[in-house]
Amino acid sequence: MNPIMSRSAAGRVWALGLVLFLGAVTGGHGALGAEALESATPKLRYEEPTHLTGTVYSRGSNQPLFKFERLAQRSGSTLKVQRHYDYADGKPAARERGVYEGDELVLFELDELQTGGHGSATIRRDASHPEKNRVDFEYAAKSGDRPKTRTEALRDDTLIGDMVGPFLVSHYDALSRGEKVRCRYIVVPRSETVGFTFVKDSETTSQGRAMLVIRMEASSRIIAALVDPLFFTMEKDAPHRIVQYIGRTTPKTQVGGKWKDFDAVTVFDWGSAK
Repeated sequence: MNPIMSRSAAGRVWALGLVLFLGAVTGGHGALGAEALESATPKLRYEEPTHLTGTVYSRGSNQPLFKFERLAQRSGSTLKVQRHYDYADGKPAARERGVYEGDELVLFELDELQTGGHGSATIRRDASHPEKNRVDFEYAAKSGDRPKTRTEALRDDTLIGDMVGPFLVSHYDALSRGEKVRCRYIVVPRSETVGFTFVKDSETTSQGRAMLVIRMEASSRIIAALVDPLFFTMEKDAPHRIVQYIGRTTPKTQVGGKWKDFDAVTVFDWGSAK
């Protein structure tokens, strides 16, 4: 499948205050080392893992179709995330890029390299008038096409794929009790957000570890008829990592000479995580 100013400013002020405080308690002798500064800086919500890999399989097959890689790089309060989908031979299939300012998404870009489609969703926030917050969409189905644009109001809990894991973790207690959790999901090719509901589906075990399976399904009957439910298998023990995901994936498959969306199994390799 395919989520400023005041928070970042506050973060910089807080960081400055912390450095001054540490200087005071150490008597101001010498500069803080890079290691100490890094440990003193709070992690952003979507910062980790800074590197994660995975493998995408077709359902019912052990044959790898794509390799997945997530790379995150932080500069101050700005976090840039690259998500790559490559064929088994290394040829790129799709690229996703997310930019966060603090813990808030500000930009999502999608490159569908198989078809030439490309687009973006830009989050516009107005701290003085939150009711004016919006998402500006831009999408072209083929390379060289003029992008179509659309704008819609930004609603709470608007996500992109990169944000789903932390979102589920933050609602783990409610989900484990069987409560429903709702979100809006950014779908760049449709130039809109779509409502989805997360709910506990079942419990299982994997490699001796207890797991919770979360079902994600479209809230709209119309969308539900087009997209089957998705399933996330996450650890019951903290930090509740997502180990497997079944459902609509970013790369497409070719059927009868045409590119089609399809559901796949993505297995994440947490042994590679940093």
